[in-house]
Amino acid sequence: MKLLLIGMLAMGALSAQDLLVKDATGQWKQAITNVLKAAEKMPAEKYDYKATPEVRTFGGFVGHIADATVMFCAAAAGEKKTPAGAEKTMKTKDALVASLKDSIAYCDKVYGGLTGASAVESVKFFGQDRTRAGVLFFNNMHVYEHYGNLVTYMRSSGLVPPSSEGR
Repeated sequence: MKLLLIGMLAMGALSAQDLLVKDATGQWKQAITNVLKAAEKMPAEKYDYKATPEVRTFGGFVGHIADATVMFCAAAAGEKKTPAGAEKTMKTKDALVASLKDSIAYCDKVYGGLTGASAVESVKFFGQDRTRAGVLFFNNMHVYEHYGNLVTYMRSSGLVPPSSEGR
């Protein structure tokens, strides 16, 4: 009886871990899809647009998202991968969107390789011990944060952001 109870508890924990992976991956897909659609929708001549002199350009945000997602996904995977440097070196819409697509492909592999068991494994992230899932949730939060910047830039340019289309 005791063994049966332990087995049932273990199955429940595995199921919760699998749900954690599903949640992390679902949030990633939703957030990064909106970012990619925004990057593709914004006209090339608006990639230099800045809301104020102190902030990034629209293109700078796209490059920052591309670079940061690679950095965060590599940390979650326990890999050493250097981002493309899109924010600092790429200026054209075509180059920035290509870099964003490359970062998405890399992160899709990391999210796709996550299992319930590996999601709760410890990795170093900014010098601290975090779970792989925790790092990926941080990545999702970061993508959503900067999608908000892209939305503002799109609205001030007279464009409807992807998450508001069809409403």
